[in-house]
Amino acid sequence: MLTGDLVRVKAGKGELTPSFVDPVAEKLVARAEELLTLFREGVGRRRVDLDDDVKLLVGDATDHKLVNGLVKVLTDRSEFDVSAPLPPAEIRAKVFRLATLRGPLSPPDLEIEGGRPTAAAIYRELAAELGVDAAALEASLYADHADQQVLTTVDVPSARWLLDRYNVALVQAVLLKASELRVRLVGAGPAHVRQLVRAVKFHQLICEVLTTPDGYELVLDGPASLFSQTSRYGMALAKFFPALLLQPGGWEATAKVSWHGTKTMKLTPALGLCSHYRETGAYETRESLWFEERFRALDSGWALDRDVRPLDQGGEGIVVPDFRITKDGRTAWLEILGFWRKGSIERRLKLLKRHGPTNLVVAVSKRLAGEAGELPDAVVPFAEVIPAREVLKRVELIAR
Repeated sequence: MLTGDLVRVKAGKGELTPSFVDPVAEKLVARAEELLTLFREGVGRRRVDLDDDVKLLVGDATDHKLVNGLVKVLTDRSEFDVSAPLPPAEIRAKVFRLATLRGPLSPPDLEIEGGRPTAAAIYRELAAELGVDAAALEASLYADHADQQVLTTVDVPSARWLLDRYNVALVQAVLLKASELRVRLVGAGPAHVRQLVRAVKFHQLICEVLTTPDGYELVLDGPASLFSQTSRYGMALAKFFPALLLQPGGWEATAKVSWHGTKTMKLTPALGLCSHYRETGAYETRESLWFEERFRALDSGWALDRDVRPLDQGGEGIVVPDFRITKDGRTAWLEILGFWRKGSIERRLKLLKRHGPTNLVVAVSKRLAGEAGELPDAVVPFAEVIPAREVLKRVELIAR
């Protein structure tokens, strides 16, 4: 994810446009290749050394903000690990304890026989006591600090991929400041709507799904609309965006963004943004997986089915349940909500009261509250695990 100081945008007249790069421009591809090569050849080196190489590469270039943004994407797609012959935290504790006993220490260049010990003398004494090499001990001392960790893998397949990923990262960084994101789906079939809504649920976003004359509209709360947990929610919204790019049909996204006032960012497939997510169609939260496991273990005779269709609510909206629960010709539905606000829950319950379905059980996470407020009695609250027995009781009462 790009940090705020690396975001490149154009703002004016109430609109905000990310400064996208051309992923096939020769100069940019060459620059991206240069950076990718630097990272690939840097496997096995410390992060601090890699950072120094990047600074030398950037130098006095005029595109330093872009280059540093590409480096941030590369770093996020890389893995760094501790490489030390001895456990750093344990060695540090022993070194500090011995230095306290022998201190105060002399500067490194004032090591005098019979005088105060230096750090090097402490390393030698402890190494002899532990039966290890003094150089290995010193090398291990701070090896677990971030700048001393060693690059192990770089998961970036090509320069073109890096530039495409950078463009998407620009949008994601802007969405961290959004108060609302509206997504219009034109001509989308129920299967594609269900897939996108499942992505919304996977990222546990607050969302209202409306019907339009030519399709559907998803209205998602942005992090700037919440009173609490804004950082966590903002990251969830940003991570959702690449899933939208997988939609095969026509779509249009409009975000209200707090950026030196309120501005609008508009996005369409015409921008050529490419998702780095794989088209798997499988968006399953851990809450839904845990619930399925526990509900089946009850052996109640009720069958669970994930292949559910969107349910129309009188033209005012639709609901896409997570599960259909059936037995002896009777049916109930279960919808699992992640992040929530008091207002969003109230709107949903009012819509259910007016248009149904009356056989829907709503489970709401207590730990993902976007603002203070008590949950209504009509929902099943849960912390980490949805109470399967409580859901079963509701199902047996309202199934029809």
